[in-house]
Amino acid sequence: MTEWSVRLPGNVGGDDAEGSRPASGSETFAIEDSLGYLLNRTARLMANELAERLRPAGVAIGQWAVLLFLWARDGLSQAELSRLVAIEPPTMVRTIDRMVRDGLVIRMPDSDDGRLSRIHLTERGWSLRDELVPLAMAVNDAILQRLTANEGRALLRLLTKVLTQAGSG
Repeated sequence: MTEWSVRLPGNVGGDDAEGSRPASGSETFAIEDSLGYLLNRTARLMANELAERLRPAGVAIGQWAVLLFLWARDGLSQAELSRLVAIEPPTMVRTIDRMVRDGLVIRMPDSDDGRLSRIHLTERGWSLRDELVPLAMAVNDAILQRLTANEGRALLRLLTKVLTQAGSG
């Protein structure tokens, strides 16, 4: 079996940090070369920036994606929102509970299936769209400004390709 060592990004922990020396004959996993690590850090960077911009409107980052999908199609079920936002159903229930408390959405029984709840935006929820969407666009633009126009288009195209192929697998 191959022995693996893991290298921290940059000089985290210093050059002589315990565990940083690869064993002879081992393979090295460089964290800073990990696609998952880079995507995760980029997503967190963007989420943190957006959270700061949403805060004055009283909207938490966890509520943002729910609002976004409801602005696109009001009346989705909790299960649909959970799938679209890619969070576990219990987390979605708690998020919607907070959004109901904050006056952003209401739960209504489905007209065809009383066991289902449909989530509908309130007037307040709708009113935030024109204020918050430009904030998200500004965060996207700020991140893409770090790249050339061609690099930005390539990044969006490649990420879309990865996600599209993941959905068809």
